[in-house]
Amino acid sequence: MGEFSIVATINDRKLLKSIEMSGASAIRFNSSHVSLEELQKFISYYEDNCTLPMYIDLQGAKLRLSRSQPIMEVKAGEQVVLGCQSSQLRSIAVDPRTLSYLSPGMRVSIEDGRIELQVLKLEADFARAMVLRGGVIRPAKGMNISPHPINQIELSSRDSDIVLATKKYGFVRYALSFVSSPSEVIELKELSGREVASKIERELPFSRIEEISASSDEIWFCRGDLGAQLGARGLVDFYTFFSDNLRKLYKPVLMAGEVLEHMVDHPFATRSELCHLKDIQRQGFGGVVLSNETAYGSFPIESIKTVLEVTSDE
Repeated sequence: MGEFSIVATINDRKLLKSIEMSGASAIRFNSSHVSLEELQKFISYYEDNCTLPMYIDLQGAKLRLSRSQPIMEVKAGEQVVLGCQSSQLRSIAVDPRTLSYLSPGMRVSIEDGRIELQVLKLEADFARAMVLRGGVIRPAKGMNISPHPINQIELSSRDSDIVLATKKYGFVRYALSFVSSPSEVIELKELSGREVASKIERELPFSRIEEISASSDEIWFCRGDLGAQLGARGLVDFYTFFSDNLRKLYKPVLMAGEVLEHMVDHPFATRSELCHLKDIQRQGFGGVVLSNETAYGSFPIESIKTVLEVTSDE
């Protein structure tokens, strides 16, 4: 077996050196959570303090809450407003484009399905929704509607601005969210001149995934958004089919999404996580992307060392 890659997501630059020393292969930084100015400051610090490649995660066609969204807890059974501020109900900040995709009865999930809402009523500039599954709402978190309503064929202006401001750094790579067409990847590669990882976050025909793979340097199979899109059984069926065929892609394929979720709050993985990690390596996955485990978790270094221990050839 070749070297098993570990891409570690971070949002605290103080962890950079310890993450690098623990054995991570690359760093992932989500550009959706910061302004362009904040991103540039982070990269400037990175240049002087880390030698690993860095993936800048671009929003692509992914739907997200506003970066100005206040942190708040919502509970099952309460009503909330999606869109404008409300004096009567607590509000979840989304842009007008997202509102235009909603309809009464539709289910909306936030943060990979950890929070679920059902749309009750639409007004001119907001939607009223019932909380079906509660949790803590945080700024810029992903939002899912199934089926995903956007088929993007070109980069957004914000993503283009990020690329133009960061492509000069030799350590930068890009990860593009919710890819549905090779044209998105081709445009990004031509604009940046850098390596691109295409994130599979919705169900696509395998022939389309092969076309996307041919234009990409890596494929990331992202179970978080896929699970929110497809539901439990749909995710399992698509994952099984994808895994059976991934060697046809002829590019490195990384697994992302709750790889070692237990280690967000605990210093050890579950036995099922350990066995599954070895299984995906044997199936042909070339690495993993750690998200909450290293970005928000209490045991980021232990998470990386666990992956190394399980996947090492020694």
